[in-house]
Amino acid sequence: MKIIKNIILSLAALASVSGATTNFVSSGSADIDRARAEIKTSLTTAENYRERSLLLFIWLGSLQQQGANTHSFFDSDQAYYSLEGKVNRAKGPAKEKAILEMGEMLKKGYQDMEEIARILKENGPIYKPFVGNPEGFPKGGDMGADWPMFQGNKHNTGYTKAPGPKTGELAWKFPVGLGWYARPSVEGDRVYVASPGMYTTSFCIDLNTGKNIWKSTQEHPLLGIYKYPAIMSTPVVLEDKIILREVNSHGGNEGQARNLVYIDKKTGKTLSRKFAGHIDYRTQLAPVASNGKYTVYPFGVHDIYGYPAVCQNLNRLICADVDNNHKIWDLNVGDIDVLAEPVITEDRVFQGTSDSYLYALNLGGPRKEGVDKNFDISASERVAWKFKADGPVNTAVTLANEKVYFGSNGGVLYSLNESDGSLVWETRIKSVEEGARKQFTVPVVVDGKMYVGSANKHLYCLDELSGKVLWKTELSDWVRAKPAMTSEGLLVGTVDGKLACVSLEGELKWSKQVSTHQIYADLVVAGDSVLVNDSDLWLRRFSAAGELLWKRSLLNAFENEEGGRIFTDVLSGGTYYQSKPTAAKGKVYFGNAGGFLFCVDADTGKEIWKFEMGGAISVGPAIGKGKVFAGQQGGERFFYAVDAKTGKLEWKQTIPGGWVWGSAAYDDGMVYVPTVNGHCVCLDAKTGYIVWDYPTAKSVPAEPAIDGDLVYFGSWSGSLYAFDKKTGEIVWKENGIGLDSGTLIASEGKIYLPHHSNVFMYFDAKTGEILSHGNTNPSHTGNFSNFNATPAFFKNRAYYTARIGVGLRGVPSASRIYCVDSASAKIHWTFEDGGGLSAPAIASDRVYIGSGNTPLFYCLDAFTGKPHWIYKLGQRVEEATLCIYRDKVYVLAGDGYVHAIK
Repeated sequence: MKIIKNIILSLAALASVSGATTNFVSSGSADIDRARAEIKTSLTTAENYRERSLLLFIWLGSLQQQGANTHSFFDSDQAYYSLEGKVNRAKGPAKEKAILEMGEMLKKGYQDMEEIARILKENGPIYKPFVGNPEGFPKGGDMGADWPMFQGNKHNTGYTKAPGPKTGELAWKFPVGLGWYARPSVEGDRVYVASPGMYTTSFCIDLNTGKNIWKSTQEHPLLGIYKYPAIMSTPVVLEDKIILREVNSHGGNEGQARNLVYIDKKTGKTLSRKFAGHIDYRTQLAPVASNGKYTVYPFGVHDIYGYPAVCQNLNRLICADVDNNHKIWDLNVGDIDVLAEPVITEDRVFQGTSDSYLYALNLGGPRKEGVDKNFDISASERVAWKFKADGPVNTAVTLANEKVYFGSNGGVLYSLNESDGSLVWETRIKSVEEGARKQFTVPVVVDGKMYVGSANKHLYCLDELSGKVLWKTELSDWVRAKPAMTSEGLLVGTVDGKLACVSLEGELKWSKQVSTHQIYADLVVAGDSVLVNDSDLWLRRFSAAGELLWKRSLLNAFENEEGGRIFTDVLSGGTYYQSKPTAAKGKVYFGNAGGFLFCVDADTGKEIWKFEMGGAISVGPAIGKGKVFAGQQGGERFFYAVDAKTGKLEWKQTIPGGWVWGSAAYDDGMVYVPTVNGHCVCLDAKTGYIVWDYPTAKSVPAEPAIDGDLVYFGSWSGSLYAFDKKTGEIVWKENGIGLDSGTLIASEGKIYLPHHSNVFMYFDAKTGEILSHGNTNPSHTGNFSNFNATPAFFKNRAYYTARIGVGLRGVPSASRIYCVDSASAKIHWTFEDGGGLSAPAIASDRVYIGSGNTPLFYCLDAFTGKPHWIYKLGQRVEEATLCIYRDKVYVLAGDGYVHAIK
């Protein structure tokens, strides 16, 4: 991908408008540069203020990715969010006046960005990366010190006796991509593909060139990554339009992201948005299917901000008319876990479920000649047939030659008669991968053969009529994507980012690395070529011989001079890279947005094992007694314990709501779990049995802390609880305490917590008495600071981080680090970047911290704040806190990698 050259307005014309023919700096985005020119020559109106606002903040994000100092944007940031509410509430002349004010604010905001871009070009980033001097590194350190849970220990202090990294150089990095299962759709020479951007929702691409024919954009009243929908579906292509589906995290069924989006196929213009139910973005895929007469989609209730929070997975299937104007039927077909993608024909829909059933459902009424009862048949008549498989049916079926082909997670492949569901054959595959949630790919049926990939790293060829295995070929990793048939043979994508070609006789002809990241989405045939979406948001087209024909980013971007991808759109829906690495006994553990829990070698980064769950893993895995404890959000009801050495399942337990965002804590044979739907749960670490469970009024998002006989939880309901850790009895409770990205710290007989409006406050750990409200002096803290991340504690000092400005609601306009006295909250020093929503960690008298708004990672002197070294990541750190283990620090960044820094 080249630096954008041919933008809509030529640079010369744009520079002429700006009056600075020599100083114009392109943003890299034609849309942003157009808005920059237009705001100088035309008024901001009700028709354009939302697009101008969105592009302004997207430009902010793009400059932040390049390390720009964006502190100067604070006043414009504050002004925008003050005006946003006014514009949305006002009517008539008051609205017109508010929009005029918004126009002036936006003009100043773009001026701010022009200056920030100029300074970045002339002076470089806010801080320049450099390698540290190992001669000055403190001696000693305990190489045997583990980091077995969030913030290093059950107190959440973020401190370790391990030596930590010396110089800030990269040791290795491991790819942890998105759970991107949306695949492109092809019609003739056009490719339709979803984009999860705040601005762009989908592209129509010329198959031959990879260039845009059109892109579809969106505008909504409330700005922010947690407010704007992301599109996370395979486009459904109809005669004159395409259908897409939205995801997000905020608002549930009352929010902005709850719809099917209908787009004109020729122009990309959004025709309508129709309610289909909110889906949490951590679910990874938003299924929808249509045959041009009926549209069907799985449905659940995802409202993590409700009273109480509701985490009901996609267990119902809804059938509506093609435009989703009228619901025809609504049938509960699942248990409480996510459904597979539905497959629709002219008169039926086929739906697999996690409770091991495959259903064939009549779209209309019973099949009687001349009768079409769409509304008034019973549920039993709706079900044409059902089939009980040996294990969950977590992938879509393939229909061919009046048969239904699919695999179950029990390791069995099936062929059924499409008409009545009767069994034609079943074939058991012996060597299944027990850690996989999807054992088989969607099958490919061609010329009397069925081809299917497996998580056991094999591609199988079966006789279509008998189910006999004709051959199997071992590949380099799990096969998750549906293979594609070409003139050269089957092209197969593997989870390690490779593309292989297997002949029709089962010979491996070639295998090549085509992506740095995992391939989950089904391969799509386009003539005698294939389209491949990877989990790093690249779409590539390969010839049958494996030649790369073109590639393009699914999130608007350009390449800088170093070849790095700079985004000119923002990944919407929420923050995706949240898992917090932990480490013990030479291994590092972390999750990804694709639902995989990884174990890698701490020294080399080589994968040891992986275990798959049903939704995104946001937690830091907790380690204790040879087990790893973790859960997921968005896909199922289970919390897991796996063997720390092998990744084999030890137990899984149904917990209330099933979803977790905050990491569990391990202590004295017990695992303490905060759940998204508001429960504080204690599990027996050996068996998984629920020892006690306490429901709060709202979600418990943050990690518990443990001190002595008490365990502490904080809830979005504003309550702070101290429980007897063995019985679950409430010892004390305090109301009016808000926790979110940051959590509690148990230190020195006190409970400290981050606070939105002042540096910190703390309580007596045994009684709950408020001992200090912290530092509320605006001249000390800055009256624009929001302290919402977990601090770290060391030698009577506490290290807090602040978000500055709202930014994109989750990506602040800037951030700052504070070192304060842990008793008085007196400020010792501050540093002008770092943190925001991610916590610091401490080792060898040094503070390590990533930035929530730049790609810079810092090692600071714990007593002076002076940098010892600065390392450049590919993107900011979202809410993934750090792990210091032995002589390295491990961090998951928004560039889709865990970085091991030495």
